[in-house]
Amino acid sequence: MKPPVDAVELKPLFYWAGLALFSCQQLEYGAKVLLVTLADFGFCEFRLDEAIAIIEDEQKKTLGQVLRCIQQHVNFSDVLTAKLEAGLKSRNHFIHGFLTDSLERIADPAARDGVIADLKAIRETVLAGDSAVRQILAALSACHGLDLQKLKEHVEDELRALNSLADVTRKSP
Repeated sequence: MKPPVDAVELKPLFYWAGLALFSCQQLEYGAKVLLVTLADFGFCEFRLDEAIAIIEDEQKKTLGQVLRCIQQHVNFSDVLTAKLEAGLKSRNHFIHGFLTDSLERIADPAARDGVIADLKAIRETVLAGDSAVRQILAALSACHGLDLQKLKEHVEDELRALNSLADVTRKSP
């Protein structure tokens, strides 16, 4: 029977896993903003209820399918689409079992650095996908007059309102 793994030895792995998770959430949020924005513009008769259904995993249309349709109307490169698709694939790989699938390597001190290297690579690919989302939103902005700064401020205002509501709810007896 192997001795338990020392938690201190796992700190670097936890650090990189946390960064990868945060990056995955960042990409997911950006993809949701992109879907809602595309629906707002009504590209390819894409509607808000469809965007919400995709976000809520009630519809199986992928973001890649939506983007291919959009590329017919907005000029952004295949490279951006490829980066976004690779980012989403890496996000899914991480979220849907990377750490569980790597348990034996995590438990083996000699293999642990390889897991950390994989986490760094996943994060890098996910962040490239997130960058592609922002570039696609900028392309939409250029074509259709979307004010990204105003959108960002609006989202921040909504988040502040939700957070203050949550604070009030927690403080209520």
